[in-house]
Amino acid sequence: MVFEKLEQRIIIRGQIVIKTPLHIGSPKSDVDIGEVELPILKDLQDQPYIPGSSIKGKIRSEAERIARTENKPHCNPPDTRNMCGTISPEKLCICCSIFGTAGDKISVASKVRFRDAYPTEKVPETMARAGIAMDRSTGSVARKALYSIEAVPAGTKFGLEIVGENLAPEEMKMLKAAISSAADTALGGSTSRGMGKIELNLESATVKTTKFYLGEEKEQRFDGPEFQKWWAKF
Repeated sequence: MVFEKLEQRIIIRGQIVIKTPLHIGSPKSDVDIGEVELPILKDLQDQPYIPGSSIKGKIRSEAERIARTENKPHCNPPDTRNMCGTISPEKLCICCSIFGTAGDKISVASKVRFRDAYPTEKVPETMARAGIAMDRSTGSVARKALYSIEAVPAGTKFGLEIVGENLAPEEMKMLKAAISSAADTALGGSTSRGMGKIELNLESATVKTTKFYLGEEKEQRFDGPEFQKWWAKF
């Protein structure tokens, strides 16, 4: 199995720069008077953050779109009945090979992990934006349509860290393409209203093998122009 050996671990770091207000929603059933109806997700220090699951979901979605366009074998998550773990456990499609799969026959962990992204500097305050819900059947404003949505202001920067293990060259190529595509779309909620535009700035990579952990060789570190040259290989 792919995780029985540790052949190579790659740690990619960079930043997510918010270009238009970002809303990553927090579940909240009760709203007090004066509070926004749609708050954002925050940590125990009352600071916004982007869950790694949100980043992974976005990048996997873009990888699946690319695979379909290029006529590469692919399954249809998130329904496990339509994923490789159920329909093709002997040979995973490239997206399941990278991001993992679940199913009736096998479940395979993801080769890539996306850390939660936290602000590089303290965010002093968030912003609230008013929204109006439309009734699609009539094309007019729905009853009790006015609501407020909380967002992280444009200009906020979040640290990004992606950890990949035992990725084959074709998997690295697909991961790179999906990251590039994700940067040209949007993240979070209310993207059709112009929110969630981001910029992904990858800055460095560290490559470690088993021999590094045994103290027999040094890690490989790529920064600046060296990183861009290393990244271009894929």
